[in-house]
Amino acid sequence: MKHPFLCALIILPMLSCSGNEDSIAESPNPAVKQVYQFQYKDYKVQNISLYKGPSGHKTNPAESYLNTYWSTYKEPTWKSIGMDLKNNSLKLVSGTSAEINYPMKIEKDSVFVNENDGKSFIGIFNKTEASFTLKRSLRYIKKMPRENVNALFISQKVTFGVTGYQDIFGNSIFGSPSDMNEAGDDIIWSNIDYHYSSL
Repeated sequence: MKHPFLCALIILPMLSCSGNEDSIAESPNPAVKQVYQFQYKDYKVQNISLYKGPSGHKTNPAESYLNTYWSTYKEPTWKSIGMDLKNNSLKLVSGTSAEINYPMKIEKDSVFVNENDGKSFIGIFNKTEASFTLKRSLRYIKKMPRENVNALFISQKVTFGVTGYQDIFGNSIFGSPSDMNEAGDDIIWSNIDYHYSSL
């Protein structure tokens, strides 16, 4: 009597397992998000570099110094950003004027747009946190008149990306800080991150 009961106990789990194989359904992969909407959250000044003639001496001024050149640097031009991963496009929306659309390319977490017939680094896309950091750079260059050149040169602009020493000296009107030998010669640049979070 004991043996048939043991056989039944051994066979029963086998029967129940074979029945479960047919009822297992494959769970579909969750849909991958392709379109993101980001809203401006806050900003952070990464660095400020200031060079002044006549010695070309470098200083690191306080953030408030930026108000001299860019009174609205704390607020980005674009209040929201749309990103379409399927169509590789980035949309910048100011809220007061027409939106700007760019073809984009993502390399790891870096986002590049096609601008002025070239590829420009525009920011960082954090897919895990669903956030976007827009990289902007402020640049101001002033060269006072020289004996052989009477013209005053001033350039002030805001660009996408990050500016470094090599982007200013050797690539602009001054080859190096030592060329800033007139009182009034000025160079200032600052890199600012504008943080956006997903809606």
